[in-house]
Amino acid sequence: MFVDSLATLEGNTEAKMIGKFFTNGRVSLWLAAVLSVNGVLLASIVIDGHSNRNDMKMIKTKEPLLIEGPNGDDNFYVLPLGTTLYHDKSFPEGHDRYVVYLNHKGAIAHEEVPMKPEYGGSFIDPLWLANVDADTLKEIFKRFPLSKKDIAAAIKANELTKDDLADIIRSMPD
Repeated sequence: MFVDSLATLEGNTEAKMIGKFFTNGRVSLWLAAVLSVNGVLLASIVIDGHSNRNDMKMIKTKEPLLIEGPNGDDNFYVLPLGTTLYHDKSFPEGHDRYVVYLNHKGAIAHEEVPMKPEYGGSFIDPLWLANVDADTLKEIFKRFPLSKKDIAAAIKANELTKDDLADIIRSMPD
């Protein structure tokens, strides 16, 4: 009202326009409230998404790890030493879940995984990692026996000396 009175007295067109804009104060109030709520929601989404990425603890492996094959596959695969793992979640059963990021060029032979209601909008199907120990190696070598040529190539690749080999042979049970 004050702006209308002022515009009438002074004949000011700009004051009349401002007055018309503010005559319906409810619209302006609702507009301000909606914009404020949207701003707060957007800020919280951005902050939450940014903080989740930064909160993931990173570790770098010091030795290769065995990856068990998917769906009961009897094969083992190797995660190379020096791979960065991002801690995702700890479970009460005593194991942890990690994330590994991979880059790939070209097309990947694949099949789509349909989203089912029981997945709850997210499907996580982790593989198991295991440390390489003597018993695991024995089991692997039973399934995939090495020839003398294979063993020689492995020894040369690891730059073992004859003295190293002699120590290994001496430590073996008779």
